[in-house]
Amino acid sequence: MTSLSCDIVIIGSGAAGGVLAATLSELTGKKIIVLEKGGWFGKEFFDQREWDMRVLYAEEGRQTTLDGAIPVRSGECVGGGTTVNFALCFDPMKSVWQSWRERSGVGGFSFDASASDYGVAGLNMPSALAEVRTRINVHPAADEEINDNNRVLADGCRAMGIASKRFELNMRGCVRSGYCAEGCSYDAKLGTMVTYLSDAASRGVQIIHHCDVERIVMETRKGALTATGVQGRVRASRAGSRLNSVMPGRLEIEAKLVIVAAGAIATPTLLQRSRHPDPHGLIGRGLVLHPSLPVIGVFDRVLENYRGIPGTVYSDAFRDSHSFYFESLFGHPVYGALVLPGTGAEHFELMRNLPKLAGFGVMLVDETSDTNRVVWSSADGRPRIHYQLSERDKDRLRFGAARAVETMFAGGAKEVLIASDEMLGSRGIPRFRDPSEARHCSDLKFIAHRTVLTSAHAQATAKMSDDPKRGVVNARGESHHVRNLIACDSSSFPTSCGVNPMLSIMTMARYQGRRIAAELARYAM
Repeated sequence: MTSLSCDIVIIGSGAAGGVLAATLSELTGKKIIVLEKGGWFGKEFFDQREWDMRVLYAEEGRQTTLDGAIPVRSGECVGGGTTVNFALCFDPMKSVWQSWRERSGVGGFSFDASASDYGVAGLNMPSALAEVRTRINVHPAADEEINDNNRVLADGCRAMGIASKRFELNMRGCVRSGYCAEGCSYDAKLGTMVTYLSDAASRGVQIIHHCDVERIVMETRKGALTATGVQGRVRASRAGSRLNSVMPGRLEIEAKLVIVAAGAIATPTLLQRSRHPDPHGLIGRGLVLHPSLPVIGVFDRVLENYRGIPGTVYSDAFRDSHSFYFESLFGHPVYGALVLPGTGAEHFELMRNLPKLAGFGVMLVDETSDTNRVVWSSADGRPRIHYQLSERDKDRLRFGAARAVETMFAGGAKEVLIASDEMLGSRGIPRFRDPSEARHCSDLKFIAHRTVLTSAHAQATAKMSDDPKRGVVNARGESHHVRNLIACDSSSFPTSCGVNPMLSIMTMARYQGRRIAAELARYAM
């Protein structure tokens, strides 16, 4: 068994954990350990083969909702989701964060650039955001970086009279290989592995990977339940991973402050396994997923979709009215086989024509519901993700599907498909030959395993609120019931953050890291 002690242990190395490790090592002289469930795979490992790169994802990409209907993708490697995402950067939405203040009782997080939240000089959201944007080189996609798949969406929006925009991206020196979701072989995508974790390691932060954290250790000290460390097990490293900093076997870490930054699926289930007090039944509840419906266009020409940056164009034209985005992302063959409709010869023919297909997604900003939740199953040894669309969300997604079909035709498609085998309209199948047929999307029932929805943006399962009856943690991210325990990741959002969440998570982590560094006395350090 390996026994270690430190001042701060951070569980998770993604958008939140990586930024926290770098920030706290920059601003304090404390000993810090970062724990990561996945391996440490660098650019030398990323071979641009989808099947090989499944090791970068939770459950090797097989993580789904309980009914198996919605794949829920999350990174499980050093760098977490920032290693396998598409580098899409949206600034935190001021209106959403202000609504959290008003509706969920979340203090702090001022958007006044002159503010000093909690009395910490210069602590506010604009300053934290600016620091993150600079470190990861956030910038808009250039004209020459737009590939055919993204042009289809831009052209379709223009023809429909709706606005399209360019994604901002966290990249430098991109060679446009087209394999962002399989890890960047060139370290051009500036996720936390090549930025913040590199910074942290250079300052002496210890990174332990292949680590299954079994529970947070809690003891009663001075009359209060207090987090005092973690227990877990380090697995043997998988082939291709970089060397670990400890040997395989049991692991115990004593720490003065425990920060959970494992994501909206793993954070609440770790709290549940650890028997964190939950008097109001809040842990794991209120899950949002940003479910996305793929829409596919069939063209009469070969499109260059494999190369270039996968995601450069989106539209938020319907965000305020119907709470969805069009986002252009291209799937390589394994992903394509998952979302393309049909079976047997029909599906095979679509796969043969993959070079003539274009696609974008209707990404829904879904509502929160207590019935949508994450529960740790000791019998299964894994999380159970319970999720169903509300009727209001179904209506919005039907509307979005119809507008997406029309937009794909306007972009030049000869035929349009949605990722569904439901019976729609007079033709009975969701393969549309004319824009007028888009009206049949109103028949969609979103039947499990008949219509494919995907997700990569789980949020809101260990919510912030300064009211312990409404939140698991307060606005500082501190547990209402356990001292010296902080949750800081997308799980602590009270609702959806309203956009692709990476930059919102990183900004919150930078903000909380600066605050923790200025308030070490709160944690007896």
